[in-house]
Amino acid sequence: MPNPSPMVLLSQLHDALLGYGSLWTAIAVMVLSIAVPLLIIIGKQAVRHIRAEAFLRLEGGFLAPNQDDTLDPNEALMDPTFDSVRAKYLAQPVAEVDAKGRPLWSMFDRSFGWLTPTILYGFSVVVFGTIVAFFVDRLFVSTWLDVGPGCGASIANCLPVSAQMLLLGLRETSPNFAADLAYAHNTAVMLGFAFAGAYLWCVLYLIRRVNNYDLTPYSFLLCGMRILLALAIALTIRHTIFTNASLSAEVGGETGFATYLAVLVAFLLGFYPAAGLDWIARRGQEFTVKRPHPDTAGLRHTLPLDMIDGITEFVRFRLEELEYEDVQNLATANPVLLYVETPYNILEIIDWIAQAQLILAVGPKKVVELRKMNVRTIFDLARIGDTNHFRRVVLKILIEPDTYSEKHDGMSDEEIQAAFVCMFTSIADDLHVIRLARVWNAFYAVYQKDRLIDVATRGLLTKPQPPAKWMETPVAMPQTMPPKAAE
Repeated sequence: MPNPSPMVLLSQLHDALLGYGSLWTAIAVMVLSIAVPLLIIIGKQAVRHIRAEAFLRLEGGFLAPNQDDTLDPNEALMDPTFDSVRAKYLAQPVAEVDAKGRPLWSMFDRSFGWLTPTILYGFSVVVFGTIVAFFVDRLFVSTWLDVGPGCGASIANCLPVSAQMLLLGLRETSPNFAADLAYAHNTAVMLGFAFAGAYLWCVLYLIRRVNNYDLTPYSFLLCGMRILLALAIALTIRHTIFTNASLSAEVGGETGFATYLAVLVAFLLGFYPAAGLDWIARRGQEFTVKRPHPDTAGLRHTLPLDMIDGITEFVRFRLEELEYEDVQNLATANPVLLYVETPYNILEIIDWIAQAQLILAVGPKKVVELRKMNVRTIFDLARIGDTNHFRRVVLKILIEPDTYSEKHDGMSDEEIQAAFVCMFTSIADDLHVIRLARVWNAFYAVYQKDRLIDVATRGLLTKPQPPAKWMETPVAMPQTMPPKAAE
């Protein structure tokens, strides 16, 4: 018996294992399930190399090495900010021994330390690829619906038990074969759109993880579980709400708005399954023991990035890729890290963060009034306090209670100054503001070496003054009578 040729063996292997009838279909499944995650892993290393090179150029140009053993004040000023970027993108030397001289790493760790993360990445990619390949095959290639002459009069003869559970739910099979088949078909359509939404979300999520340089094996496992969660929620919504949504008018289904809404909802639930979970949670709140406090709705507000000068729609999209999605995220950002991870100028980034810190501290309503006085950043607020007149004007904007505003006009200049220092300290004495002030001062020292060291906050954060006397005066509060005890 002659041995089959390699091409025949490949053809038989293709027909036996895949059975898709088209090599391009098999390639498409492999690309979606395996090639995409592998390319993302490779892209992670490319991003690290590009950003490490950009950081080294910035560090080498800004912090020139000293010729002696003395520490440059500017270098000491910027080291904490640079260290966080250095630790993220540059390979740091690891100690070989502990304080007592004992080795920290075994011979196996030295030789095969790369093996454990490789196995974890490989396992997570295989899990993600298996989930994607299975549902691509079931929903778009082979399908569960294999209708033929052997089905008879019941759809139960055409579908395996697992497919009946997913596509029919609790629906009982009826003599109307076409109606059952249409219901199962439309369930598969909703699952297909939900899978498409979930897969697109996973690709965008993995790309964002690469942009942030925090791609881990957990990321692929999370994506696999996200796809399963989205499909489960889509099935639940299908079998509970859109039971009549159908693409076939002949079987009595609704071909109007409900049908198209079902397809749209399926895709959105795949892309954002938390919306479906929130809906289910709200529907079942009467059965829960703990409920959200009614006053929490007043705190569920967001400050969009485009309220900052210089941040356009394209800039906001680029920042959102790095998960700077609102003003609070940007206000606490590391300017050096943001410079390395984006194409924007370092001084422009510092200005954006300083604007965000002022908005976060005083709120958008007060920022609108402050901008009429050319106060755009939190450091402008410190500079405008150099004169007594502007200190009074700023305090009227920052202090809203009528009880304090009534005493404002009769305060002395010393009390105004103490009140301004106390107010600015309460606003700006945060770690992210202090870090940005150090970066600001370091750059200012480069351009204006003969000026003050603490230009950013005018020294207000280094030596705060005692509060003004008028703030120590007790405020008259409305009196309420205590309830009488039950007799």
